[in-house]
Amino acid sequence: MIAQLRGKLIAKEPGEIILDVGGVGYRVFIPLSTFEKLPGLDEVTQLLIITNVREDAFHLYGFFTTAEKSIFQLLNNVNGIGTKLALAALSTLPPDELSAAIARQDVAQLATVPGVGKKTAQRIIIDLRDKLPAVAMLPTDKGTQASTKTAPPPPASLREEIISALVNLGYKRAEAERGVRASLTDEIDNVGLGIRGALKVLAK
Repeated sequence: MIAQLRGKLIAKEPGEIILDVGGVGYRVFIPLSTFEKLPGLDEVTQLLIITNVREDAFHLYGFFTTAEKSIFQLLNNVNGIGTKLALAALSTLPPDELSAAIARQDVAQLATVPGVGKKTAQRIIIDLRDKLPAVAMLPTDKGTQASTKTAPPPPASLREEIISALVNLGYKRAEAERGVRASLTDEIDNVGLGIRGALKVLAK
């Protein structure tokens, strides 16, 4: 069981990365909250890992912080959620906002997560409202990555990267394009900010 990986970041995009660890490339699925903290390509980084083994797949999920990892595990254990929706939740709402929404039983905010409707949001609240206080006390930054500097993508590719990330979260391309068109401004110079801006538009 893989619990942690440290290696060179050789590929990254919202939703997944490839880490070169001793010459072996590991594909790791990540939420946006982790993507935003990644260093540049060819730099060394370290992630906490959850290994998910199924009959037809062997998937790795990576996180920078213990809080991200713990919330992902809790969400994944909620009936009807699974790994895809758990990643979408952490990509739509930062860990602290996600925890706060569950704690105050904010169905409307949880329903902004792609694929989460009112009934699913209520199920998340019922299952997790008594478990989140402990998670909220976990550190929000491991402080173990070798570097946190990252260069924004070229302006010409920024729009397409944001659209691609939104499609991976479950939105149709036309919806993603609408969200980006309505939210992308000169002040948004990285994928993470662009995704969050588009998500606010699409949640209305």
